[in-house]
Amino acid sequence: MAKKESDAEELETPKKGKKFLLLLIVLVLLLLGGGYTGVAYFLELPPFEPQGPTPEEIAAQLAKEEAEQAAKTKDIYVKFEKPFVFNLKGTSKRPHTGQVEVVLVVSGPDNEALAKQHLTLLNSTFFDALAGQNYEELLKPSGRERLKSVLLDLARAKMSEMVKAPVVEHVLITSFVVQ
Repeated sequence: MAKKESDAEELETPKKGKKFLLLLIVLVLLLLGGGYTGVAYFLELPPFEPQGPTPEEIAAQLAKEEAEQAAKTKDIYVKFEKPFVFNLKGTSKRPHTGQVEVVLVVSGPDNEALAKQHLTLLNSTFFDALAGQNYEELLKPSGRERLKSVLLDLARAKMSEMVKAPVVEHVLITSFVVQ
């Protein structure tokens, strides 16, 4: 019996020791956490300061980038200095003439500079294309739409040949007169 009692005492003793050790560890952790908080409070240190830019700085940077992107993709209108005046071919004996004002639509200041730089070349190309038009065709709405697409194709082809980029987005005809 004495043996059984001593075994029982040995089993109870380690349990008390484990509880005491666990209590001691929790107490030390609480003291360390409280000590850090007290030091941080008196030294006015923030507990955790994120590295890098603040959300306000990130938002400002994104707004700036969006504004730059909008400026690059903004449509700009490049107008020819004078309207095109040209003779038209026709089936009647009477001579016909036409007058067209053309505006190029480009996106961004870089493309605007390229279009203005090569405006004389485009002027010559457009004049050649307009001089070859038929009077009867230009009287129809489909003929005018075809003329716009021809001018757009010519402008893109010529600009691609010169600067390796189409540059021109649209061709607008702001004034159209045939007689």
